[in-house]
Amino acid sequence: MVSIVLGSALGTIADTMKENREYLKAKQGMLQDYMLKAGFQERAKLKEARAERANLLDQADKFNIDEEAAAILYSTGQLPSIIGYLNKIEQSEDPDKKINKAGLKRFSEAIVASVPEEKVGAAMKYAFELGAAEDPSSDKLVEAIHATSLDEYDEAISAFMNTSPTTRVAPNISPFDINKRALVDLDLTDIGSARKNMERQLAAQLGGQYNAREDKVTFANPQAADRIIDRAESEYIKQVTDPIRSRSPNVVIDEILNKVVSLVAAPDLTLRNIADVDFFNTMPQPTIIDPGGPIPSSSEETIINQETEI
Repeated sequence: MVSIVLGSALGTIADTMKENREYLKAKQGMLQDYMLKAGFQERAKLKEARAERANLLDQADKFNIDEEAAAILYSTGQLPSIIGYLNKIEQSEDPDKKINKAGLKRFSEAIVASVPEEKVGAAMKYAFELGAAEDPSSDKLVEAIHATSLDEYDEAISAFMNTSPTTRVAPNISPFDINKRALVDLDLTDIGSARKNMERQLAAQLGGQYNAREDKVTFANPQAADRIIDRAESEYIKQVTDPIRSRSPNVVIDEILNKVVSLVAAPDLTLRNIADVDFFNTMPQPTIIDPGGPIPSSSEETIINQETEI
């Protein structure tokens, strides 16, 4: 009787072990199918994405874009567009289209300066660190496939679930209004045309006469007028080459003209007062003659009168 019971128990254990082996085999087969259909494909995509990212960052370095700026632009999704544009300029046969290295330096500095320090660090981690190494969970998948018991399988698959690829989330940085004019050498023809345009439109305000036939302006006080036009031209260049503020040249010119016209219209300012300072950042001060002071000599009086007329 005992032998019958023992044989039955052993048979039950054998059946259970067989069922467990078949169950394990089925689960391993499903897992292997998952790896072939999904796991390896996802890893191939991840590897491709890593290679693409590394290539973008390498090209950014080639163009002397700082690592911090490159990481920030990668985080906003704008780095591929910038690299594509720079490659296009580099390959252009137009002699007037050249990459502006100084402009790229200003561009890098402006990008980094406009982002809080903690977000710069997050962007660096996102671009250079996260996902940089191969995912260790793939080893656990292999262990699960080759497990010889349900316990080994459960342990391996559990470790896989706990070490699945980290979701890489880009830091919350708003895209930039990138001014691509700042990345290439200035078009001297454009600058010359802008200066001529401003000179013509300011001719009357600056005491000049415009000769349409010769396309030339003659000023009564060329020294002061030319200095004012020089400052207007410098401001134009500054505005249209701002790395992270893209603006229409026509709008910039209109703003500059309005500024100069408003200063000329001020009753207590002479052209000399306006010309003597950077009037886009400093308000010109009128020349004040102390009526209670000593009487100037005839030569001093002539100079004062000339300055007052200016």
